[in-house]
Amino acid sequence: MKQNLICIFLVSVSSMIFAEGRELETPTPEGKNKKSEWSLLLKRQTYHYLPYEYSSLTDKNESILPTRSSSALKENGKVLIPFVFSYENLEKGFKVDLSYFEIEIVNANTLLYQQSTQGGNVSRFYLSPMARSEFELNLYKTFVPTKDWKLNLGGGIRNINRYLYGNYLGQGTFKEYFFTYGPQASIQSTYQLNQDFAFHLTMDLFYTQGTRFFKQPNLMEDRIQYSLSTAGTEGIFRGYELDGSLSYSFHPNLKFFVGYNMIVSKFSYLNYNEIQISRSTENLGSQNPSITGSWEMNLPKKSENFDRLRGIYLGMMVSF
Repeated sequence: MKQNLICIFLVSVSSMIFAEGRELETPTPEGKNKKSEWSLLLKRQTYHYLPYEYSSLTDKNESILPTRSSSALKENGKVLIPFVFSYENLEKGFKVDLSYFEIEIVNANTLLYQQSTQGGNVSRFYLSPMARSEFELNLYKTFVPTKDWKLNLGGGIRNINRYLYGNYLGQGTFKEYFFTYGPQASIQSTYQLNQDFAFHLTMDLFYTQGTRFFKQPNLMEDRIQYSLSTAGTEGIFRGYELDGSLSYSFHPNLKFFVGYNMIVSKFSYLNYNEIQISRSTENLGSQNPSITGSWEMNLPKKSENFDRLRGIYLGMMVSF
């Protein structure tokens, strides 16, 4: 419903701007060029999220069993409406960008093959519901190497928040949450192919670090788990973002975009000294759950693995 309202709003705004431009469009007198510009870019982005938990399934440090492999992840796609809000001072040659998006996947699953001394086993494995949000604020200095090529060099602050929700209602809103922020370097390149078409390429390099928040207990499909020595643990994202697009300007204040965006980051735990104590459960999540077996202790190791987002998008930019 929210996406439909946004689309209706965009169509209405673009129609008014286009109509106004038809009625009022006159040649700009020399020396009257505008000195600054505000713009809003909205995208209809189809993201596919490959989270840390999926890339960790086959990590040898995480695996209790000697052999483990997984198939391609399913139900991990989401349609989003990210936005980029910009201010550019054309006279002084600088630009400020602000952007935000959030993705949530609730039913991501894969076929997991596990080999043990008793033989092989294939089962469908469901990841816990999770979300990731990103906020960026960048300041650029503008360079114009040629009349058709504009280059923005700069950087700023990137904030990455990552949620891992509980599988059961009793776990609350989340069972693990990371709030991270840090610096990034950014470069934007725009090449004007002709009067209406332009090619855009953006690359960011970032490093974010922040606090881990953790809730007890951790309820899994067949176990209940408590963790000790969780204080002081943090999370780190190190990676890059690539964005390439082609724009078409059918009005001085309106552009359409088609593009591809990819965010690749390595996520790792910092100061991870957790001790896990767990027991087997039966009928967890039902009206008559029960705890069986004896308590078991595990000292897990957390390694560095990828957290990836990628997808194509359609966008529209309104300038004013």
